[in-house]
Parts: sequence; C-alpha cells; structure tokens
Amino acid sequence: MNRLELRGIVKSFGGVRALKGVDAVIAAGRTLVLLGENGAGKSTLIKTLTGAVRPDEGEILIDGTPVVLRDPMHARALGITAVYQEPMIFPHLSVLENIFAGCEITDRFGRVQTEAMLRAVRPWLSSLDLAESLLHRPMADLGLGHQQLVLIAQALVQGARVIVFDEPTAILSRAETDRLVGIIHRLRDDGRAIVYITHRLEEVPRLGDHVTVLTDGRVTGDYAASEVTEDLLLRLMMGKRHDAGPEREAIRPSAAAGASSAPPVLSIRGLSHSRHFHDVDWDASGGRITGIYGLVGAGRSEVAMTVFGALRAASGRILLDGREIMPRSPAEAMALGIGYLPEDRKKQGIFAPMGLESNLTCTGLSRLSHGGWLLNFPAMLTETQAIMRRFAIKADTPGTAIGTLSGGNQQKGLFARWAGQTLRVLILDEPTRGIDLATKAEIHGFIRQLAQAGTAIVVITSDLAELMAVSQDVIVMRQGRVVDRFRGTAVTAERVLASAIGAATSSQEHAA
Repeated sequence: MNRLELRGIVKSFGGVRALKGVDAVIAAGRTLVLLGENGAGKSTLIKTLTGAVRPDEGEILIDGTPVVLRDPMHARALGITAVYQEPMIFPHLSVLENIFAGCEITDRFGRVQTEAMLRAVRPWLSSLDLAESLLHRPMADLGLGHQQLVLIAQALVQGARVIVFDEPTAILSRAETDRLVGIIHRLRDDGRAIVYITHRLEEVPRLGDHVTVLTDGRVTGDYAASEVTEDLLLRLMMGKRHDAGPEREAIRPSAAAGASSAPPVLSIRGLSHSRHFHDVDWDASGGRITGIYGLVGAGRSEVAMTVFGALRAASGRILLDGREIMPRSPAEAMALGIGYLPEDRKKQGIFAPMGLESNLTCTGLSRLSHGGWLLNFPAMLTETQAIMRRFAIKADTPGTAIGTLSGGNQQKGLFARWAGQTLRVLILDEPTRGIDLATKAEIHGFIRQLAQAGTAIVVITSDLAELMAVSQDVIVMRQGRVVDRFRGTAVTAERVLASAIGAATSSQEHAA
C-alpha cells in the first residue's frame, strides 16, 4: 500500500454531523499529524479509517481503488490498524498471547504453535526496544509505555502498512515519549504510513511531514509540517466558530455583575492523585459558573470524581464552605450537598432499563420514603411528572425506560435529578455532549438558573463554545495540572485553547 485517500467523508450520529466532507491523503513513508480541539471530528475520522464506522457519504481509496471497510477486522486485513492512548489489552494473558490475539498460529488440528509465534515476532523486538523475556509475562505487569509497544508489535506482526497513533504520549513519561518518537521514525523510514493524532503542538515539527487540521468536522488547514507555526495552527484549530459574536459575549454582562469577594463554596488545595492529577487548586463560588477546560489526559474528570468521593486522593485538601472534607463515597458527597453529572451518561449516569420514575427521583429517595424505609410511590410519581413538565422531557409515561429516549431527553433527565436537590456544589461533566443544539440551549438555561439560585456550578467541558457561553470563571488544566486561570472579561477562547495545548502555560490568574 503506497497511498490511502479519504474523499468527501461525511458522518452523522443522530442530529449531530461529526464529519462534513473531509479529505485526507496518507502516504507510505510519511507521517500525517492530525490536529483539532476536542469535538473536531478526529475520533470519528479514525473510526472511519479503521472500519469501526461506515461513512454516510464519501469514499476511501487504497492506491486509487475504492474500498468499503466492513469492520475493523477487514481494515486490519487490508493493513490498517490503530494504537490508542489507553492500550486495549487482555491483562491476564501473556504479552505473546496479546500480540497474536485473534490471529494465533495453529496447526491443522487447531493447536496453538507457541514456537512459531515466537519466531514470527522476534524480528520486530529489537526495533521496538522490547526484550524477548517480556513475551511470557502477563500483560498487566507492563507499564503503559511497554503496553503500547506490544500493540505496535501486534500491528507489525499482522502486516500493518498504515498505523494510526491516537494521542499516544498523553499518558507517557518523557523518557517513554522519546522512545516512542524514535520508534515512529523507524516505522516511517521503513515505508509505513503513519497517522499521528495529538493536541501537543510541540510534537508537530518533531514527528510530522504533513499537518491536517480539523475544526467542527471540516478540514481548516492542510500544510507541510515545515510551513506551519504554533500561531497558525492555533488559529486553524479555532476556525471561525469562536470569532467574536453573541455566543462569545454571552457571559460578559453577568460575569462582571456576579463578581463577589465572598469566600468560595468549594476549595481544592494541593489535591494530587498518583496517576491522574498533581497539586490541583480550584475555587468555585456560590452563584457563579466555573468552567474547567482541558484536552485528553488533563485530569479534569478525575478531580471531579475525587470531590464526589468516587476516587481517593493521595494528598491535598477539599474544603466545603471553609470546612475540610474528604468524601469516601458518592453517598457521603451527596449528604454534604455535592452533586455530580458524569461525562458518560450510558455507562455512569442512567439506569437504562428502568423507568423515568426511578431515574429522576433516585437522588431524593430519602425524601420520598416513609421514615427512610418504605418508598412513597405516589410521591415519586407526582415528583416525576413535575420534573418531566419543568424540563420538557418527552416520554409516553413516567414508567417509560429512560434508555429508549433520545440522547437529549436522557441528558435532561440526568440534569433534572440534581436540580430538585438542595446542593452547595453541582459538578457537570460534559453536560451537553452528543445532544442537539436546541436541547443544549435548554440545558445552558437550566445551568444559569441554578447558579442564580446561589449554587456553585462547575462545568467541565471539551467544547470551547460552551465554555465561553456559560462560564464566568475558567480554569485550564493540562497533563494533570492547572496551567491557567481566567476571571470575568479576561477570558477569551484563543487564550484558553493556547493554554490547554501548551502554546501558553503561564500558570497565573487573569482577572478583569
């Protein structure tokens, strides 16, 4: 394979158009760096390239011949594979078994031929800096850096000619990153085509031959790596979506008016976790909306989960209204007046087979019971009906399974379960991901109403437009640390994105 080409790729999920006519050329012996902020369409493009999703329009060509990638196995058979940021492994199987998972070498009786597999993988070990002694160890014994190398070995053994690296250095140490960069150079020089996805602009000149920038599902820039500057890439990543306009100015009047010298409701001081975040300081004030922005691996959600008692910090303090707390479970956090809407509604939020009645009232069961023991079903029904009217949740009956509703109605349900509670702090993690614009506007209105009622609101979002639309204060995280803070009119989308991608990491507060 000398050339893989994407022409006019379009892909929609429900009412959300993730890719809007994307063109790209991936050539043997070259590295294409794919840039774009969160939500730009990079993941969907890679899923299309590796056969995980089929485009609605457009075509994929290999050496000029159109192909239809039926599934990831078909893509692998054609020589296309991906190495993801979080290695997808079988932790209890050996390294060798992971390398040959799904393509074991067997004899005519179906018996696995271990020696044949060892012979097949040996030629690749030295180029990947993998010792043969690792092959018989459980995969779980290896660090993340070595696990990624094992997946590269898997790709090579299976004959990969196009290898996609999706944010591979976000979880690696500097030494592991340097090693991986050297290996990618060797793979490219050996004639393989490399697609490298990153948010780190400093990696572009180090790795790339060509750069393609995606913004809102469109290609906004296509350059030789030698032609670009950080400033140009930053402007291309912004596209036109964050130009000055009503959405960006929406927070301005209330930002100044809502400023207060009152002590924060929630304070985090020196909070650290052994893996996810380090020495984090946050403040969230009552009646204000604090936006938290950061790219993949920034540690935003993990800090939120620690505040909500779902993770345990290694060190640091959490203060609520000036009193030190350290919730050991979500139940303890809820009892203290802390609410949390998780980023993955299907895995962490909704009870999909259960009705709206159970989903919308689950955070208030102590109120909706007799003496805290027997559920008061008439009260639950009455409250569910009231919530459905207030938040315009569309369903046939309160008993309708929430998993059968649209994504927007599910998300409104998750928000609604907290809106009726007496909270000091509400943390919303990606509150409008994957929903239509009308529902997004509704949820933004609900968020502002809660803030106006005095609740300290923390909005974690990967959407810069959303950040600018709702936040009065902004905290930027990068690689597990707070790198910038903005207050009031000092916040601009350009400055926030620059901090998040490392073009500016001043670690200071900008106030206006």
